[in-house]
Amino acid sequence: MKKLFFLPLCLILWSFTQSDTPLDKYLTRITDPEIIKRDLATLTVWNSNPKKESDQKITPESQWELLYRYQSGWHENSPNQRYDISELAVGNPGNIISGTMLLDFVKFYRQDTLLYSGDPLMVNFLSEARGAPYNGKWVVFSLRDNRICLRYVHSYPNGNQSSWYHKTEYYFQLK
Repeated sequence: MKKLFFLPLCLILWSFTQSDTPLDKYLTRITDPEIIKRDLATLTVWNSNPKKESDQKITPESQWELLYRYQSGWHENSPNQRYDISELAVGNPGNIISGTMLLDFVKFYRQDTLLYSGDPLMVNFLSEARGAPYNGKWVVFSLRDNRICLRYVHSYPNGNQSSWYHKTEYYFQLK
């Protein structure tokens, strides 16, 4: 009898631990190695050439197309038990996300306001170290052609029992 109550309880608790976000329904995970290679090259070009016409801000009235989500990094539970993270998803065709939804998305992670940076390289520098100002924060920086990157880095390097570097990047195009 106890098992009948315990199993549903475990399933309910497991469902709350899943990492689905409000933006996941607009994405399709890419598994083809050739497409992943091509799309990661595109993202590398966007990030390495951040020269833009103007800085884009997410306002409640703005409309955005979700282009990509890229999750990368590593996690180490104890010495010699490290695994790498690399997952790419592409936005479903025709998806349009309101600025209000993006601002609420950040609040989903208990962050009151978005941080904006004019320099993606500075975002990397200010995100990676333990205790860095952008570590654990959603930061937006503008790219060319009215694109933005919404980046979240959670890093805890050189921990006693576990260490990690998790980076999630969402790429959007202003509509």
